[in-house]
Amino acid sequence: MKKILALLLALATLFAVVGCATQTPEVNDSSEKAATEDPTTVGTNQPTEKPTESTTEPTTETPDDPKDPMPEPLDKSKQYRILFIGNSYTYYNDMPDLFENVAKAAGYDVVADKITKGSHTLQGFADPTDAQGTKVHTVLKSSIKYDYVVIQEQSSRPVSDPALFYDGVRNLDQMIKATGAKTVLYSTWGRKTGHSILSTMGWTNETMTWDLAAKYTAIGAELDIPVAYVGLAFYDVYAGNKGVNVYNDDKSHPSLEGSYLAALTIFSTIFGETPVGISFRSTVSAKDAEILQQAAYDAVYNTPEIPEKYKTKSEGIVAPSEDQLAINDSQRANLKSYPTSQIISLGTGKGILGTKGQVASTAFSLTGFTDAQKKDIADIGYGVSYIGVEKVNSSKGQETAFGNLVNGEWSSSKVTNITFDQNRYDINGVQNNAAGKYTALITLNFGQMCKFDAVGFFSGSLEGFPGAAEVFVSEDGVNWTRVVTACWDAVNGKELVSAGESPADYNGTTQKVGCLFDMSQCSGQYVRVGVVTGRYDQPGYYNTINTRELVVYGAYETK
Repeated sequence: MKKILALLLALATLFAVVGCATQTPEVNDSSEKAATEDPTTVGTNQPTEKPTESTTEPTTETPDDPKDPMPEPLDKSKQYRILFIGNSYTYYNDMPDLFENVAKAAGYDVVADKITKGSHTLQGFADPTDAQGTKVHTVLKSSIKYDYVVIQEQSSRPVSDPALFYDGVRNLDQMIKATGAKTVLYSTWGRKTGHSILSTMGWTNETMTWDLAAKYTAIGAELDIPVAYVGLAFYDVYAGNKGVNVYNDDKSHPSLEGSYLAALTIFSTIFGETPVGISFRSTVSAKDAEILQQAAYDAVYNTPEIPEKYKTKSEGIVAPSEDQLAINDSQRANLKSYPTSQIISLGTGKGILGTKGQVASTAFSLTGFTDAQKKDIADIGYGVSYIGVEKVNSSKGQETAFGNLVNGEWSSSKVTNITFDQNRYDINGVQNNAAGKYTALITLNFGQMCKFDAVGFFSGSLEGFPGAAEVFVSEDGVNWTRVVTACWDAVNGKELVSAGESPADYNGTTQKVGCLFDMSQCSGQYVRVGVVTGRYDQPGYYNTINTRELVVYGAYETK
């Protein structure tokens, strides 16, 4: 019966009108940041040309054996008002207009509006003090009554900052449901192989795709929100070598075919109707349209199972409050010249050995450490240990990433480029997402009591090491004393100051930046850096560091 109904529908759509949606000019964006703001940030889509009849007969048969039964299609006798909220992944090629024409070709009376801005986040759209957030609040409180609101997050945030993503969805969903509308999540895709963010973050097209889908699935399950798996449809076409280019030349944004695929997937998710056989295809070729319609169908009705290692839950994961992250660095003493004492964090030349006789854990993973590995990495018996590490971001010189931070070599091949997990910790290393300030703790164990003159880092820039951190010392590794002159917040406070080009390492290599903080001759065996904010040179890297060397100046006390 289902096949007969699909056949009748397809024959009917043969005579439907087809609009050739005008493609918006593409913005040259070679970075992972989204393009500039769409000039039409709020508005109703209208076809720019009179629809023309399709010259290709649509596919007439619905694919066999869907994994889940197809939901009942929506009533075609009423009008549907749909609002899209997102950034360039939404407004490229005027995807909401493509969506509207797809729905009309299927027999629905649809009006699609949009509020979009390049690089914008869902938290921004939900914030009434934000310019775009003001637009969202105004529209949702207006006389316009939307049936569905489709929301799309900044394209890397669900992977790099899940807590911020989850909070953004929660806030917007609450606003949307208060108006009587239903929220739909627009799950995006991984960057095309070769994009710079993949190598920088240690991702691949595959891992980013699954991680995005897992994060959208988690928050969708928490809030009972349907997910339009556009990213999985992209992956099906791209990784499956289907012969259709869904990416723009920048390896990030969608091509017209990619935007058409997004429109099909979102349409089918909302209306409960197969996209196979839709007559509207804009200027996409008939052959490509058939492939894309099948991919959209499979993403909605044969949704692939997310691999176990990516599955996650969003409940209880929230972004820390401003008060929680506040650092009092009013007594910060950022040195403008190098101390005359020695760099004692080098030990005998290539790193301190702690009390275990080893610089650091040798664990290595580009995808995620096991609990046993994390426990080993966090062992403060090592010369340098880490609490809160999720994975290493690169294989280039990173097999010894944890030891690289104090190995006495600050060349580009011996950096520490790591990602922290999404948890927060107190100074004792106890996970406390509700009140913990630190995204990670880095501890140096000197093996005996020392007098500390300064702590800081050598790197290629001031942004590679934490943008905000607090420094503590301890005699026993249990009781910690805050060093007020060595705490800093360059994210919300004063900029950091470099002491100039660094001293040479044992290979004669120097670095452009040496950023040091006075420790006022305080004593201890341990120095602990509580990382509040990691890299701050661009959004999405706040839970990472990418630096050459953590250094401590001072002297060993006589036993």
